[in-house]
Amino acid sequence: MSKSERQMEKEAERNQKILDAAFRIFVEKKIEAVSMAEIAEAAGVGRATLFRCYASKLELVIAVCAARWKAYLDVLDVNRPISSIGDIPAIDRFVFTLDSYIDMYQNHKDLLQYNDNFNHYVTHESVDSHMLTEFHASLGSANTRFHMMYEKAKEDGTFRTDIPEGEFLRATIQSMMATCAYYAGDFIWGAKDNKDYTPELLLQKEMILNFVKK
Repeated sequence: MSKSERQMEKEAERNQKILDAAFRIFVEKKIEAVSMAEIAEAAGVGRATLFRCYASKLELVIAVCAARWKAYLDVLDVNRPISSIGDIPAIDRFVFTLDSYIDMYQNHKDLLQYNDNFNHYVTHESVDSHMLTEFHASLGSANTRFHMMYEKAKEDGTFRTDIPEGEFLRATIQSMMATCAYYAGDFIWGAKDNKDYTPELLLQKEMILNFVKK
């Protein structure tokens, strides 16, 4: 390995430590309450080094979200490649998508919690759209899957497509994710700490399926 390659590897490891530390602290304390100094200390780097990597807290917040979603979706893509969408009926792919959000609630609450806080933070910060380019790119495979699934349904008729694609996705898949996120953060009225809301999520899944099936 050359000197330049070793340096690149070292920088990549340092950057990963920063992203991991930032994610952990952002989830624990919420983004608004965390300072760059706290993140630098947790990552074991100097403040100057941190600001060389990320010029602002907002830039770091976006990078963390993009990295975490990309890592999650990369695993999903390995288990269910995009190329396999045509191999099964659209409704089966739809069910798998709903189940994947329930799985996130059960096994990746921290990502759901961070994503919800991230949405509030970037909205209040009035972020320019160009700053979210990397984040939107990290969601590319998910957006592609949704579109291909909807187009497949037009062919096989296994779920309704009389509703425009955007409205359909917001009313079904995105509402499922929103519910999972709220339960993960205990934001639901009457929620109890450490209660497992899987039965209620399964009920919502059933209601959505009853709505979409022809």
